[in-house]
Amino acid sequence: MTTKNPTHAKTPVTIITGFLGAGKTTLLNHLIAQHPQTKFAIIENEFGEVPIDNELVVGAGDGIFELSNGCICCTLNVELGKVLRHLVDKFQDFDHLIIETTGVADPAGVAAAFVSDMKVQNRFELDSTLCLVDAAHLETTLASNDDVAAQQIAFADVLLLNKADQVSAKQLTQIQQMATSINPYAQVVAGTFAQFKGIDLLAVKAHQTATIEQKTQQIRPLLHHHAQLVSHSFSFDAPFDEDKFKMWIYQLLHIQSKGIYRIKGVLHFANKEKKIVFQSVKNQFVFEEGSTWEENQTPTSKIVFIGNSLNEKILRRRLHSCLDKSYFAKI
Repeated sequence: MTTKNPTHAKTPVTIITGFLGAGKTTLLNHLIAQHPQTKFAIIENEFGEVPIDNELVVGAGDGIFELSNGCICCTLNVELGKVLRHLVDKFQDFDHLIIETTGVADPAGVAAAFVSDMKVQNRFELDSTLCLVDAAHLETTLASNDDVAAQQIAFADVLLLNKADQVSAKQLTQIQQMATSINPYAQVVAGTFAQFKGIDLLAVKAHQTATIEQKTQQIRPLLHHHAQLVSHSFSFDAPFDEDKFKMWIYQLLHIQSKGIYRIKGVLHFANKEKKIVFQSVKNQFVFEEGSTWEENQTPTSKIVFIGNSLNEKILRRRLHSCLDKSYFAKI
């Protein structure tokens, strides 16, 4: 079987999350309808009744639902890596993978598979995690299901405020501020009936170095918090000692990782001409070379931590201990 994606071209992956009733399945159906030339592979955490428009389903076998538009759909009823291998082995010619999580699922575990598994990384490239937020009921949802709903928002690359027509303009602003207080890093877009204008939801490119560089520059070193979930942003003009920083991050994420949902940053390492883009998913992390620091630009490291009950003073002290000591001897 020939493939539309040669070995050097990875299949983009979009994860759709959000609490129960937020509009995830409606969004999924819109994406399928709006991209008729795209052949999707779709993984559902659980089907129950098939949530894809019924008229699209033409057959099923081995847990795979074949759709009339050429897409394929399957249930995530075993370990994700096995499902991905099954899709690649049986259906090599899909263009985009979408994973819709359950309303009470933490998307970090799904995303981690695309960071930690080298075989998966060779075939797939995580584009973004989209979080559907029910604008009309966000405050109630956070109050009654604080941990799960807040974690979904905290992990997202894009927050889609759905049902915006059901609240006033003032309320929508307050809801946006509430969502941003949980995740200041995410892009926020409002819409109705799970339709959102001004953004290509299949090409967010949230994990590409250029996107992370751009987003990180917009983050100010401020504290954001919602209940126990907080985000801390830091900025340092002094360069980091690469070995010290990497050793500390390894210890932090593999020994003291409980409560850390995401870390993203653009770092200045001593004696490095290029920016170093850093990001983590659960206890998996990656460093990548970014663009070169501009001649008239003061190299500045900016890093954002999002997690549960993170201590700002301890993080700042640990980060400061990773700075290059020779820098201070020169000033």
